[in-house]
Amino acid sequence: MKMLKSILLQDNSPPIGKFTNHNKLNTSIMKQTFLFLILATSFLTAKSQLNKGNWLVGGTGKFYSYNSEYSSATYNTEAKYTQIDLSPSVGYFVIDKLAFGLRPTFSSIKGKVIFPGGLSTNVQRYWIGPFSRYYFLNNENNYNIVADLSYQFGFFGGGLAKGHLSTFSALAGPVIYFNTSVGIEFLLGYSYSKEDVEQGNKEIRKGFQIGIGLQIHLEK
Repeated sequence: MKMLKSILLQDNSPPIGKFTNHNKLNTSIMKQTFLFLILATSFLTAKSQLNKGNWLVGGTGKFYSYNSEYSSATYNTEAKYTQIDLSPSVGYFVIDKLAFGLRPTFSSIKGKVIFPGGLSTNVQRYWIGPFSRYYFLNNENNYNIVADLSYQFGFFGGGLAKGHLSTFSALAGPVIYFNTSVGIEFLLGYSYSKEDVEQGNKEIRKGFQIGIGLQIHLEK
């Protein structure tokens, strides 16, 4: 009787060698599918923290080219420049979707004089000033549109040129959020700067600029 019961149990149980790999494969597929659903849900439900009282920290890198007209009492020159700016920033949302803050900037500029020609230059600039930014869409979205305005003042030096400067910048573009706190932004805009050289000369710079930034929204 015991032998018959043992045979019946053995006959009704699945063959071990035949289904083991199949079960492991099903388990692996289920785990991968579950992980994909978690990541997809996290991205689809990601939204920014744009509420009053939250902090905004991050940074922006900008690259742009421009033409320069330099004038003095004795001669005029024209030049073309390329510039790279690195700007960390700290801001605070005074109301929903509107933030004000402070932004220092380090800049490296390389250029070449077109007229009369032949002269190259490499200048470093440092400045700091306030900024404001406004987000046009609600924070329920995992993307947004931001406009950024800033005014900064500082000093520059390199070669024989030293002096003070002021600059105004206007940028706008899309922001894509990875989660409720971190977003990457792609900005396009315009910059206008005025430089006062120690020798009494002045220079006006204006042109097109592109920026890529990473921002972190900190909940209150």
